[in-house]
Amino acid sequence: MLTLTRKTDYALVALSHLAHRRREETGPTSARTIAEAYHLPLPLLMNILKELAQAKLVSSTRGATGGYALAVAPERISLLEIINAIEGPVKLTSCCDGLPIVGQGCHVAETCPIQGSIQKLHKRLLGFFNGVMLDELIGEQSCCQSVEPTSSVS
Repeated sequence: MLTLTRKTDYALVALSHLAHRRREETGPTSARTIAEAYHLPLPLLMNILKELAQAKLVSSTRGATGGYALAVAPERISLLEIINAIEGPVKLTSCCDGLPIVGQGCHVAETCPIQGSIQKLHKRLLGFFNGVMLDELIGEQSCCQSVEPTSSVS
Protein backbone atom coordinates (compact mmCIF):
# COMPACT_ATOMS: atom_id res chain seq x y z
CA MET A 1 0.00 0.00 0.00
CA LEU A 2 1.30 3.42 -0.93
CA THR A 3 0.68 5.94 1.80
CA LEU A 4 2.01 9.27 2.96
CA THR A 5 3.18 9.23 6.55
CA ARG A 6 1.79 11.30 9.37
CA LYS A 7 4.88 13.51 9.08
CA THR A 8 4.04 14.39 5.49
CA ASP A 9 0.41 14.99 6.45
CA TYR A 10 1.50 17.38 9.23
CA ALA A 11 3.94 19.07 6.84
CA LEU A 12 1.08 19.72 4.42
CA VAL A 13 -1.06 21.15 7.22
CA ALA A 14 1.77 23.45 8.34
CA LEU A 15 2.57 24.54 4.79
CA SER A 16 -1.10 25.23 4.15
CA HIS A 17 -1.21 27.42 7.25
CA LEU A 18 1.94 29.28 6.16
CA ALA A 19 0.59 29.71 2.63
CA HIS A 20 -2.58 31.33 3.95
CA ARG A 21 -0.53 33.64 6.15
CA ARG A 22 1.57 34.56 3.12
CA ARG A 23 -1.58 35.29 1.10
CA GLU A 24 -2.89 37.49 3.91
CA GLU A 25 0.55 39.09 4.41
CA THR A 26 0.46 38.45 8.16
CA GLY A 27 4.12 37.47 8.50
CA PRO A 28 5.85 34.58 10.25
CA THR A 29 4.20 32.44 12.89
CA SER A 30 5.49 30.12 15.58
CA ALA A 31 5.47 26.35 15.52
CA ARG A 32 3.45 26.50 18.73
CA THR A 33 0.71 28.56 17.05
CA ILE A 34 0.43 26.05 14.21
CA ALA A 35 0.48 23.08 16.59
CA GLU A 36 -2.26 24.56 18.75
CA ALA A 37 -4.45 25.55 15.79
CA TYR A 38 -4.49 22.01 14.38
CA HIS A 39 -3.89 19.90 17.50
CA LEU A 40 -0.49 18.67 16.26
CA PRO A 41 2.26 17.42 18.59
CA LEU A 42 4.66 20.36 18.97
CA PRO A 43 7.97 18.42 19.13
CA LEU A 44 7.14 16.52 15.94
CA LEU A 45 5.97 19.69 14.18
CA MET A 46 9.17 21.48 15.16
CA ASN A 47 11.22 18.68 13.57
CA ILE A 48 9.08 18.81 10.44
CA LEU A 49 9.51 22.58 10.13
CA LYS A 50 13.26 22.15 10.58
CA GLU A 51 13.31 19.63 7.71
CA LEU A 52 11.24 21.98 5.54
CA ALA A 53 13.67 24.80 6.36
CA GLN A 54 16.65 22.60 5.41
CA ALA A 55 14.90 21.95 2.08
CA LYS A 56 14.49 25.74 1.71
CA LEU A 57 10.70 25.49 1.50
CA VAL A 58 10.21 27.55 4.67
CA SER A 59 12.31 30.21 6.33
CA SER A 60 12.89 30.56 10.02
CA THR A 61 13.41 33.88 11.80
CA ARG A 62 14.42 34.14 15.45
CA GLY A 63 13.14 36.72 17.87
CA ALA A 64 9.92 38.06 19.30
CA THR A 65 8.43 38.75 15.87
CA GLY A 66 10.03 35.71 14.27
CA GLY A 67 8.73 32.32 13.38
CA TYR A 68 8.20 30.33 10.22
CA ALA A 69 7.10 31.57 6.81
CA LEU A 70 7.03 30.12 3.32
CA ALA A 71 10.33 30.71 1.56
CA VAL A 72 8.81 30.00 -1.84
CA ALA A 73 5.46 30.95 -3.35
CA PRO A 74 2.91 28.11 -2.90
CA GLU A 75 2.46 27.80 -6.66
CA ARG A 76 6.18 26.93 -6.93
CA ILE A 77 6.28 24.21 -4.24
CA SER A 78 5.52 20.75 -5.61
CA LEU A 79 4.18 17.82 -3.66
CA LEU A 80 7.31 15.93 -4.75
CA GLU A 81 9.54 18.54 -3.07
CA ILE A 82 7.51 18.26 0.13
CA ILE A 83 7.64 14.46 0.15
CA ASN A 84 11.37 14.47 -0.61
CA ALA A 85 12.00 16.94 2.22
CA ILE A 86 10.10 14.86 4.77
CA GLU A 87 10.37 11.26 3.59
CA GLY A 88 13.39 11.26 1.33
CA PRO A 89 13.31 10.30 -2.34
CA VAL A 90 10.18 8.57 -3.62
CA LYS A 91 10.98 5.03 -4.69
CA LEU A 92 8.16 2.82 -5.93
CA THR A 93 10.30 -0.36 -5.80
CA SER A 94 13.94 -1.21 -5.14
CA CYS A 95 14.75 -1.21 -8.87
CA CYS A 96 13.46 2.32 -9.48
CA ASP A 97 16.36 4.46 -8.34
CA GLY A 98 19.05 2.84 -10.44
CA LEU A 99 21.33 2.57 -7.43
CA PRO A 100 21.86 -1.08 -6.52
CA ILE A 101 22.51 -1.61 -2.82
CA VAL A 102 24.46 -4.74 -1.95
CA GLY A 103 22.16 -7.27 -0.33
CA GLN A 104 19.02 -5.18 -0.88
CA GLY A 105 18.45 -5.57 -4.59
CA CYS A 106 15.74 -7.55 -6.24
CA HIS A 107 16.68 -11.19 -6.73
CA VAL A 108 14.82 -11.36 -10.07
CA ALA A 109 16.14 -8.10 -11.54
CA GLU A 110 18.16 -9.88 -14.22
CA THR A 111 15.11 -11.68 -15.62
CA CYS A 112 12.24 -9.49 -14.43
CA PRO A 113 9.55 -9.18 -17.12
CA ILE A 114 8.00 -6.03 -15.57
CA GLN A 115 11.06 -4.05 -14.51
CA GLY A 116 10.82 -1.66 -17.47
CA SER A 117 7.09 -1.13 -16.93
CA ILE A 118 7.57 -0.53 -13.19
CA GLN A 119 10.29 2.02 -13.93
CA LYS A 120 7.98 3.80 -16.40
CA LEU A 121 5.22 3.82 -13.78
CA HIS A 122 7.70 5.20 -11.25
CA LYS A 123 8.60 8.06 -13.61
CA ARG A 124 4.90 8.82 -14.16
CA LEU A 125 4.32 8.85 -10.41
CA LEU A 126 7.24 11.25 -9.91
CA GLY A 127 5.89 13.42 -12.72
CA PHE A 128 2.45 13.48 -11.11
CA PHE A 129 3.82 14.44 -7.68
CA ASN A 130 6.02 17.07 -9.32
CA GLY A 131 3.01 18.52 -11.14
CA VAL A 132 0.83 18.94 -8.04
CA MET A 133 1.58 22.29 -6.42
CA LEU A 134 0.92 23.38 -2.85
CA ASP A 135 -1.51 26.07 -3.94
CA GLU A 136 -3.65 23.38 -5.63
CA LEU A 137 -3.72 21.33 -2.44
CA ILE A 138 -4.79 24.17 -0.18
CA GLY A 139 -7.37 25.72 -2.46
CA GLU A 140 -9.34 28.61 -1.05
CA GLN A 141 -9.75 27.37 2.52
CA SER A 142 -9.93 29.91 5.28
CA CYS A 143 -6.69 30.58 7.16
CA CYS A 144 -6.26 28.97 10.56
CA GLN A 145 -9.43 26.91 10.14
CA SER A 146 -8.83 24.08 12.57
CA VAL A 147 -11.15 21.15 12.91
CA GLU A 148 -11.74 19.17 16.08
CA PRO A 149 -10.52 15.63 15.52
CA THR A 150 -13.28 13.06 15.13
CA SER A 151 -11.01 10.14 15.97
CA SER A 152 -7.67 9.69 17.65
CA VAL A 153 -4.53 9.76 15.50
CA SER A 154 -2.48 6.62 15.87
